[in-house]
Amino acid sequence: MPGRERCDGHRVLLVGGKPDRALHALRDLGASVTCVASVKHAAKLSGGALVDAAVAVRNPADAEDVMLGLSRHGIRVEEFDVVTSALEFGLVAASVIGSAVSVRSLPLRTAVLLRDKPSQKRALLDAGIRVASSEVFVAPDDLEGAVARVGGLPVVVKPTDGAGAGDTEMIRSADDLRGWSARARPRPWLCESFVVGDELHLDGVVRNGTLRSVCTSRYFAPMIGVYDGELSGSAMLGAERSDIVSLAAETCMAQVVAALDLQDCVFHAEMFEQADGSVVFGEIGGRVGGGRIDEMVRRGTGVDLHSAWAAAALGVEEAFRADRSPGLVFGNLDLRTDPGTIVTLPSVEEIMGRSGVVDAELKLRPGDSMEAVADTNTRAGRAVFAADTWSQAREAAVTLDAWFRSRTVLA
Repeated sequence: MPGRERCDGHRVLLVGGKPDRALHALRDLGASVTCVASVKHAAKLSGGALVDAAVAVRNPADAEDVMLGLSRHGIRVEEFDVVTSALEFGLVAASVIGSAVSVRSLPLRTAVLLRDKPSQKRALLDAGIRVASSEVFVAPDDLEGAVARVGGLPVVVKPTDGAGAGDTEMIRSADDLRGWSARARPRPWLCESFVVGDELHLDGVVRNGTLRSVCTSRYFAPMIGVYDGELSGSAMLGAERSDIVSLAAETCMAQVVAALDLQDCVFHAEMFEQADGSVVFGEIGGRVGGGRIDEMVRRGTGVDLHSAWAAAALGVEEAFRADRSPGLVFGNLDLRTDPGTIVTLPSVEEIMGRSGVVDAELKLRPGDSMEAVADTNTRAGRAVFAADTWSQAREAAVTLDAWFRSRTVLA
């Protein structure tokens, strides 16, 4: 592709077999890829054109599993030029392995700060960046004390190393607190004070320690709301965006890059708008944002985040920019139904036929089960659409969600 610096000969050990677009991006840059993946993903990759070898292990996020799997296949880590992962859960394993043999990889401190939320928040607080009050606890019965230490209810409880809002819960009342403590299991948990305000997400690229690009978007509803049936999606801030909020968010993002010593990576970060135009920082992951945030950003800004991730991992320049549509605001939406067995649902072609929709995909088919929402990955499909303003994008999302639900029949 024009504008891309190819790196033929780079041998890459990729920890984790998802997302597919990451594998395509590495191949587009001329890399040869050995992928250590779960049994399911390794089976799909074996014999295909995307990887030179697929190594199946029990848990690719476990550095020991990765090393044992490579050894079984007679592969030495020293054979590679780069060890990397496009998955949040694989960042530390890739860094530990790469650092152990002095192969290019994400610095270990950076990987840890991108994965462990308490460590991340402490580093940001030390840099003077405003974040929610938080307390770590292990035993579920200790939640009550943690709530008191962060200032009382409401709070958000989440794993210290989670992703995608999995096992994340809002605790609003004493009854909620008792119920959560009764059903939760001991593990490291984080109790955070609830931050009021619209939730933003920023997606972009860091190269050589500098914020290279950033796209600021606003969720249609706070992500914690997906468990209560709220829309799961977002849209870019367009012509109606508040310059004060956007400037505050992007200024904060530059401070986060410095505080965490980010050098070469992509990121997906979240923060909360405040009434005075300031922001409270939420958290950051060293990965491409989930859902179809990637396609939304690509169409709106011309930045291909997967290509940027691959270039950052390999240490080459990524000058390629996709076509963009200036003046339009792009949104993305997870398509969901009530729980149940799907009898019929709209086709991709029907979804694409809806006004403004520019991209669509389905995960489920007739006969599949739509489960209750467990995290932000629970969906029947996804869509990307265009509008003139953020408000119009949200209206379009509400309409599309209602139409999809009305056209889906459950047993």
